[in-house]
Formats: sequence, C-alpha cells, structure tokens
Amino acid sequence: MKVRQIGILIVLFTAELAPATQAQPISVSDTEQIFQSALDAFESGDYPGAYVQFKDVYEREPVQKKTTAAYLMAGKSLHRLGEYLRAIQLMDEFQDRYPDSRYFADATRLIAVARRDVQYAQWNDNAIRLGLALPLSSGELAITHSLFSGVQLAVDAYNRRNEQKVKIIFRDTGNTSEGARFAASSLVEEGVSAVIGPLFSEQVHTAARVTEQNGTVLIAPLATDNTLTEGRRYVFQANATLAERGRAIARQAIEYLSLEAIGIVEEAGNDVSREMAQGFIEELAASGITPSFTHKVGSSFDWVRLSQLIGRDSLSAAEGIFFSVYHDNQREASRLVQSGVSSIQSTGLTPYILGPSPWFFLNIDRLGTAMRVFYVGVDYQNTRMEARRFIRAYRQSHEGAEPDQLAYIGYDITGFLLENLGQGVDLADHLLNAPLYEGVRMRIQFGEKRHNMALYLFEHTPIGPQLVH
Repeated sequence: MKVRQIGILIVLFTAELAPATQAQPISVSDTEQIFQSALDAFESGDYPGAYVQFKDVYEREPVQKKTTAAYLMAGKSLHRLGEYLRAIQLMDEFQDRYPDSRYFADATRLIAVARRDVQYAQWNDNAIRLGLALPLSSGELAITHSLFSGVQLAVDAYNRRNEQKVKIIFRDTGNTSEGARFAASSLVEEGVSAVIGPLFSEQVHTAARVTEQNGTVLIAPLATDNTLTEGRRYVFQANATLAERGRAIARQAIEYLSLEAIGIVEEAGNDVSREMAQGFIEELAASGITPSFTHKVGSSFDWVRLSQLIGRDSLSAAEGIFFSVYHDNQREASRLVQSGVSSIQSTGLTPYILGPSPWFFLNIDRLGTAMRVFYVGVDYQNTRMEARRFIRAYRQSHEGAEPDQLAYIGYDITGFLLENLGQGVDLADHLLNAPLYEGVRMRIQFGEKRHNMALYLFEHTPIGPQLVH
C-alpha cells in the first residue's frame, strides 16, 4: 500500500509492542520473502507496515543474512514516521549488538540525522497536533492502515488549503487496555488537540480516563458501547450506538414520515434488540408519543404467525411498526423480518415498516407496492465533488486501489474535526453544538449524549435501497 507523507509527522508510541509468543523457526527463503515484502512497503511509503515486518525479521533466531539489514531498515522506517527518539534508541541497540556490521556507519549517520530532526521539531513546531491511538498488532494492522489512510488524506487536503499545518501524532495501543492508556497519556503529553481512537470499547474506556482528566477531546471511530460517553465531557462516538439507531429511525418516523401511532416488535431475550427498542421508545417519549403496542417475539415459528399474536385490532391502530431486528447475519435478520411482515400483509393491512439497519435479503416484490419499508443506515456513497476528489486522491496514493469503508470513516471523522478546530471556543462544546457535517460517506452530528445521531434514511424498493432523507 502506498502512503504519501505530505506535511505530516507521525510519532510512534515509544513503548515496545506486547511480547509475542515464541515464533517457530522459519527458513532463509521465508525470511528473505518477509524482508522483501517489508522493503516493498517501505518504498511505497507504508512505513508502519514496513517497520512491523522489518522488526519481525531482526527478532528471528538464529541470526540470519538479513538480520542486520532489517535492523537498519526498521530504524529508517521509524525515522520516516517521525519517531526520531525511537529510531535513535533502536540504532544504539543495533550498534551495541553488531559493532562489526557493515551497516554500522549507516546507523551512525541515521542517529545524527534523527538527533537533528528532534531539535528541528522542537524549535520549529507550531502545527496543530492531531492524535491517533490505533494498534500496530498484526491482527488489526489492516484496520489501522485503512483508517490511517483516510486520516492522512484529510490532513493532506487541509494542509493544502491552510497556512497553519496539521501533523499527525501516532501512538500504538498494542490492542490492549494498558497500551491504550499509555498511548493516550503520551498523546496528551504531546499536546494534541484531539485524539482519534482507540478502536474497541474497552480500550476507549481506558484511554478516556486519561483524556477526560486532561480535557482532551477523544473521538471513538468504531466503538458502539452505549456507556462510553456517560459522565464524560470530552468523549464522542462517531459510530452510531445500537440505541442511537433506534432513536434515529424514531425521529425519521415522526419528522419525515409524520407518523404518530407506531408499534414495536422486539426479539425476546436479545440484548441488541432490547437496546434498539429502548432508544426508539425514548425518542417517541421525547415527542410525547407512547407506542401503540410492544410485542416480544420468541421462537422462529412466532414470526410466521405474528399478526395472530399481536392481534388485528392492535395492528390496525398502528400507522407504522418498528422491527427491532439486527443480526450480523443479514440473511437471518431478513428471514425473520420477511416472515413477520408477510404475516401482517396477510391481514390486508399496510403499515409502514421501520428498521434499524438494512435487510438486504428482504424480498420487496413479495410484499407488493402497498407495503413500504424504511430503515436507517450509517453510510452512503454519494457522488459529490468532495467524494470524487477523495476517491481520486486515494487511488493515486494506493496504486489504483479503491478505498474501503474504514478509509472513508477516517477521512470523514478527520474532516469533521479539522473543520471545527480553531473556532475560538472550547472544542468539546463546539463539537457538541456543531451543525450536521456531510462527509463523503457518513454524516456526523453529536447529540446531548455525545453519540453520532446523524444517520441516513433509506427505502427498500424493488430496484434496491433508495436514499430518501
């Protein structure tokens, strides 16, 4: 993956990665393949990936032909990332271990350059600092690469337009709670204006204790735990929580579809379904509306006879019905909803059907044109000029590859943050009151719970989902 470095300084977390399990011996040819892959990554600008692979080579036992070269290249990778002190430390270690290496002089030169760059950074640094707390562990490296790519392209675009530049300060969380705490502490010490990350809810909780205490904004890009922002002023969630999905479709039902009588179908014993239904109920209550009915469905057979279990009188009183159904397995979710909606259709009633996520395998043709199905979604690939510019820039910096959803997320969250920096007010207050941000793939607007509440409204149609609001 080719990653351009334009006006950006990335500083890696100074602690070592968590100790790996004992590696099995590998052949010389395997080591050389890893080295070549690392070299390709380095030459294409993928310095985090290059460092991880070079490190893998020089830590292998016994010492092999590429060991010392990998040591040197790992130091160069750290230097390219802007982690000057770490590069110096690694080259000092290298010279202690291999004083007779033919790369000794190269390491000496790298140390000198890195020391000069440390001084330069201290004397000439007036850039806005944006913190990234993401893992460099092998299992999550692809996620980090994608998010980082989007963040960097957003920073590149900002730096082209503005005299004061933004630089990224990167810290490795090691994909552990303790690593997340160290990463957050280090970023706070660096004086970042905001932190994007960590990835997962437990690590966000740990990092947030540090950033909250120091008054530093933290935006969690992927975590969905509903409690991350509770009692916290500086923590924001960009990914819609389950409850927020329920609230979002309730708002659309009231404000866009003008519904006043709405029933709820919930999966019994399903915590996800319960949380979404609770958010839906809370949003109805905020508008003075009480659900027409709430029915909890048990077995799969109950979905088939849903209309009988709810009763025609209750169904006929509802203008719309919220199906609180969300499964990682989209086919299973669609199957349950299809059975329930078909049962209601058999009564001759045609209420609006509302959902918290797309049911892509729903057979709309079987429901007929009278039965309309709406749902909220977190992303939409629009065709605005900004989106086209992002895709073009991504292709240019990634050898023609297309951006994935995580790259879009990184780009949009960073764009939102940079648009709201430097407004002369407290950043946390400004983010809380900022107007709707229309990104290239996602909308961002934080409500009083500091959760992103800006989702898209789609309608299922025989020709596919259509954006309606």
